[in-house]
Amino acid sequence: MKESEIIRTLFGTTPPPEDDCYFLAPNRLVTTDSLSEGTHFLHDWSSPEILAKKLVEVNVSDIIASGGNPKECFLNLGLSPLSRKKEWIRAFSKELRKSLNQYGMKLAGGDTFSASKTQLTLTVVGTVEKPWLRSGGKPGDYLYITGSLGQSQLGYHCLRKKKREKKYKEAIERHLSPNSRFMVFPYLQNFRINACMDITDGLIQDAERLAHASHGKLKIQMESLPLDPLALAELGLDLCLGSGEELELLFLSPDILPTKLAGVPVTMVGRLEKGKPGIQFKKEGKTYLPKSKGFLHFSEEE
Repeated sequence: MKESEIIRTLFGTTPPPEDDCYFLAPNRLVTTDSLSEGTHFLHDWSSPEILAKKLVEVNVSDIIASGGNPKECFLNLGLSPLSRKKEWIRAFSKELRKSLNQYGMKLAGGDTFSASKTQLTLTVVGTVEKPWLRSGGKPGDYLYITGSLGQSQLGYHCLRKKKREKKYKEAIERHLSPNSRFMVFPYLQNFRINACMDITDGLIQDAERLAHASHGKLKIQMESLPLDPLALAELGLDLCLGSGEELELLFLSPDILPTKLAGVPVTMVGRLEKGKPGIQFKKEGKTYLPKSKGFLHFSEEE
């Protein structure tokens, strides 16, 4: 089954949520994310320090993409014969505390259990005045992306192909240890943000989710996309469009934003229009159809 089919089956007749965070009125956000050995990481590539930092960052990214500030968290650890070793636990715990302290977050509880492979899950609770829901986009809103796209996919490619040249260092770090756009968040609050999410499954899939949630058509100009030059040269256009775990913010606003916030590039790449929900890539005035959607949690055939 596809991931979307699994989620619909779990919720039955209740419509599944459209956002990564659940809004608990009047001012709470809750999100959870997991890192699973063999699916999201390999111990050969990722140290316990890298995993602790990444686990915090992917969850913080969800909170800020919903317009909130992270406050407390709950940690579930499924520990394998490797990760239950004292040295691994100590290294993971030290980096976890460091990462949580960076955001002023409190570890409030959790669970530990024995597992054949390492399973890491963090649930984060945040505060928010008015959440940025994916469903809030309005026709005429401009579509923006922070940073650039493609480096995470390039980093994954380099790890698989054992390419460790200096020019690939930044891309490898981006894949193994992405950073949320927390520094941009306070500046974004000065503008009208109608809808927002972070890019974790690639622009193609995530833009489509944003379009469907906001009940409109996202027209995206290929020439405007902030694609990493090295990733584009090495991987080609479609793999950059499907690059996941970027943690860049994808958002809709009626405002004209600066081209940089907190030193981070902010690029206008398209617009939300009335029409059948979905996305349309335009390249040199013609519709462009990517050959793949990017990483799928479950294959189409299963």
